[in-house]
Amino acid sequence: MARMLFAALEHAGYEVELASKYISYSKRHAKEHMDARIAGSHEEAQLIIDQWQENGTKPDLWFCYHPYDKSPDWLGMEICERLNIPMITAEPCKTGQGPNGEWVPWRKESQRGIKMAAMNIVMTHSDKAYLSTFIDDEKVVWMPPFIDRELLIEANDFDAPALWPDGDAVKLLCVGMMRPGAKLDSYKVLAESLQSIEQLNWSLVIAGGGPGMEEVCELFSWADKRVVFAGEKSPEEVISLMAEADILAWPGCREAYGMVYLEAACFGVPTVALDNMGVPLVVEHQRTGLLADPNEENGYARALEQMIIDPKLRTNLGAGAKDFALNERSATSAAERLKTIIDELLKD
Repeated sequence: MARMLFAALEHAGYEVELASKYISYSKRHAKEHMDARIAGSHEEAQLIIDQWQENGTKPDLWFCYHPYDKSPDWLGMEICERLNIPMITAEPCKTGQGPNGEWVPWRKESQRGIKMAAMNIVMTHSDKAYLSTFIDDEKVVWMPPFIDRELLIEANDFDAPALWPDGDAVKLLCVGMMRPGAKLDSYKVLAESLQSIEQLNWSLVIAGGGPGMEEVCELFSWADKRVVFAGEKSPEEVISLMAEADILAWPGCREAYGMVYLEAACFGVPTVALDNMGVPLVVEHQRTGLLADPNEENGYARALEQMIIDPKLRTNLGAGAKDFALNERSATSAAERLKTIIDELLKD
């Protein structure tokens, strides 16, 4: 999404500069790690300001993507204070605080930057609810998740090798990291659902890797050659696989929203997912895919079955998905939204 926002800002007519590659993120919460990140941010801010002064330039606005508890934007806070320029954040959010509140000091720092921002762009209802607990509504603006198809077309120059087994089986594609938690839960739902409909004519390619690889392989051990583990793939390879797939099969347990759904939609690939968290923000039931009730026993399996056995449904939902991605959630619409937000802010 950061890359998409950068491109959308350029589409909106702004001159956009990647000011820094400094990383404020930390895996560890101890005070010495925070102090080190703050000190590093201060040094980086001085270097940037010196460079701008040398060039006789100064930005009109600082745009920060995804500040959250483990990655406060100390760099932006200092630069905005010293240069007296406004800040906008996009997708500010929170994470868990640890069993004993270890990350509370980091959250306070993250919130300090979000409070300082002149405007905060949110893309999920949960993020909007979180921000409402400590800043006024007028400093929060909604913008739905979007996709830049041009970036995907550039990636699709790569020709991925055919991975689905030969034959006329319906081609299912699963794209997801293999790690404990929500991702592994999604693999469990998918494996159990497909096993319950193994009599149908389908084959599955899984693009992904991670520490949970062994457990995921065990989940699909019953499937023999119908499931192909492709391993981790580059973005170019994933896009090429999407262009060949019939269905994107990714439950999306507790997904914030999931760019993978919009990426697939750009190529007219319908989705079967769970109706939970932010997934309905990017998958519209009976228009771009099918959403199953996560509380309904075998609900996901039934949705998969419905999509697999009905080619007309796949065609209709695929067309709806493409229309949704290219028209309602396009980079053009996002650029227009960003321009409205920023121009209104700079006008003041």
